[in-house]
Amino acid sequence: MKRIALLIICIVALIASCKRDLLKINVSKIDLEIEILRFDQDLFTTNPEDLPEAIPVLAEKYGRFLSLFNRVINIGEINSPGYIDMMNAFLTDKINNEVYEETIMEYPDLEDLDEKLTRAFKHYRFYFPEKEIPAIYTFVSRFNTSLIVDKNIIGIGLDRYLGADCEYYRQLGLTNYMREKMHRDKIVTDCMYVWANTEWVFEGDGSGEKPGQNVLNNMIYQGKLFYFVKAMMPREREELIMGFSPEQLKWCEMNERNMWSYLIENKLLFDTNYMTINKLIQDGPFTSYFPRESPARASVWIGLQIVEKYMSNMHEMSLQKLMDESDYQQILSLSGYDP
Repeated sequence: MKRIALLIICIVALIASCKRDLLKINVSKIDLEIEILRFDQDLFTTNPEDLPEAIPVLAEKYGRFLSLFNRVINIGEINSPGYIDMMNAFLTDKINNEVYEETIMEYPDLEDLDEKLTRAFKHYRFYFPEKEIPAIYTFVSRFNTSLIVDKNIIGIGLDRYLGADCEYYRQLGLTNYMREKMHRDKIVTDCMYVWANTEWVFEGDGSGEKPGQNVLNNMIYQGKLFYFVKAMMPREREELIMGFSPEQLKWCEMNERNMWSYLIENKLLFDTNYMTINKLIQDGPFTSYFPRESPARASVWIGLQIVEKYMSNMHEMSLQKLMDESDYQQILSLSGYDP
């Protein structure tokens, strides 16, 4: 019996050693400091009467980001006819100013976000030393969008992260599942997710033919994105990264085999219908086809488990190679995934 027990312990230790330990990455010596630029403050503290002189100054400081922001609030480019009048209307709007004041109360400074983003992008530089680090700005757009992402730019809409109890969100009719993710702790995980989503665009099945738009490919692609976020933020809670509650994550862990069996038995993995894909991949109150106790994107969580198993098996596989890999069927096969 002692020999059997010793054998079991050795097997468990071997399995544990094979699993990628993202916590072991040391980024302390990477020279990088993220400082978020407060476009929201610079814009809303501008005297509307001084806009003709202030706009060129803002354009000099913020460059392309100002142009991106103009598109979000739909007022055209700075040289467009009527631009100054439309920006004046935006800055003097009573609700816009109330939203800005509430945002400043919630975010008087951003030191914690500077630190978290610095740690995350230090990991990014560790894994992808050749890639550029984006400039990061904050803005208030009256709830138009949470994030603006462009080449080497991330803009954070702070007014979309005022907390689930924000009265404005209720007035806008935002659902509970949306409001529950609109808080400070989600900012950095959202930034890293959308950054990965734009750096590694979905490319179907890698066949070089018509993109493989099916459920499995989307599950694993999304799983790669969330694996990326975990690699950038290895000490962050998985439920926060996924946008789950602790109870929802527990539900996924307890029902992993049942969900996988359901997808196989109902021939959903290779379903190419965009409605089916959206129901299983997109956000919502829960995941269609699964019980109402399931979180939205529970199938994406399965995609993450497949990717983690794949990375455990492929000892020489770098994160760069993983993110570049678009043969999702091969990822599944080599993962040996069998919950």
